Amino acid sequence: MDQSHPGRLAGHGNPWGFSRSFAVSRRCPQGGVLSLLLWCLFVNELIARLNEGGVYSQDYADICLLVVGKFPNTVSGLIQWNLNTVEVWCDELGMSVNPDKTGLIAFTRRRKLPGFFEPRLFWTTLHRSMSVKYLGVNLDSRLTWKEHVVAKAEAQNLMWACRMAYGATWGLEPRVDNWLYVSIIRPSVTYTSLVWWPGCQTASTKKKLSRAQRLASLEITGAMGTTPTSAVGALICLPPLQLVVLSEARSVAHRLWSLGCWSYLHPSREHCSILMRLQQSDPISNMRVDVMRLAFNLEPKYRVTMLTREDWTNGTGAPPAIKGLVWFTDRSKMREGTGAGVYGQSVGRRLSFPLGRYATVFQAEIYAILACVHEIQAQNRSEKYVSICSDSQAALKALQAVRTTSPLVLQCQRALNNISTQYAVGLFWVPGYAGV
Repeated sequence: MDQSHPGRLAGHGNPWGFSRSFAVSRRCPQGGVLSLLLWCLFVNELIARLNEGGVYSQDYADICLLVVGKFPNTVSGLIQWNLNTVEVWCDELGMSVNPDKTGLIAFTRRRKLPGFFEPRLFWTTLHRSMSVKYLGVNLDSRLTWKEHVVAKAEAQNLMWACRMAYGATWGLEPRVDNWLYVSIIRPSVTYTSLVWWPGCQTASTKKKLSRAQRLASLEITGAMGTTPTSAVGALICLPPLQLVVLSEARSVAHRLWSLGCWSYLHPSREHCSILMRLQQSDPISNMRVDVMRLAFNLEPKYRVTMLTREDWTNGTGAPPAIKGLVWFTDRSKMREGTGAGVYGQSVGRRLSFPLGRYATVFQAEIYAILACVHEIQAQNRSEKYVSICSDSQAALKALQAVRTTSPLVLQCQRALNNISTQYAVGLFWVPGYAGV
């Protein structure tokens, strides 16, 4: 208490003159707003301790400890040492771990592991099993993915659950049935397909996956049970399920590679070969996507002004805010491809850039502004102000934003900050199709 001011807490205006503290005695509610953040803050110290103990630790919904070694006795010793670390951490914070929900598996092709002893956790021996389930993925000791594919092929049970909502002459429409399968059931099958796609390349697993999709196809179309699976799938544009799994795996692998998170491409790791096959068969796959990790532009040296249509149409000429070197940017996308254009009104300069077939309209808008900045740098004129006008509010708001996940937007922001050391740069919105 602050003795100089009775009835007030030190440093706080507490008119009641008392305070109370409570100790948390219950778990955080599942799905709570702060539960995830509090858990990350709480378990961070344990993860740091484990990673210093010769293991690789990951924490998602459950904690995973991965120990790699050549000798079984060394591996089991490291496991026991880190389990002891978990016990010490739990005793320090008054926590507990349920050994019955803790799985132990050895990923090896050996039949026997001489010298391997089963570790103990809180006086309970952890027995080695041939398969475990982690984050919804069934892992077997040889990583054949047979159990996981069988579990995923049971997606037909979900279709039977939806079957109660419609019949041959009543209930949901076929388009709604198709949406249920494509948006709910099929994503549950392709979940984590990047790691288990090699398991669906055999004839037996393809047959299991085909059986799961056949039920959905018949229910969507109302076709007779004797209709061939390939025919009914082609009728409603449903590709074979094993091809969908392969497509999802390729998409994830390419996205991770574009983000710089694909740390190795080793032929001996079968699930990693998917990206090598993709890049060899399709040169377009060597192109990176316009996505990156979150980056920040905290102190932009340029300003973005969203003028109104009346600012441009009322009166003659440009609004008073447009001064100095005036540049206009635009883009166009047609069947033949995408292009960007730059027009320097003050210097009478016209530039156009073909961007191929794969650039989006948004990317073309950003590239036009970036090309305009490079042209201003190349001319190196003595004017004090630079005004860049664009009719894309999306592009201007992206350049104005503090956070970005686009490499092209980040490059343009940095270029604008660079020329802002020499000019007072302003970006302005100009209405399209207004005769400006």
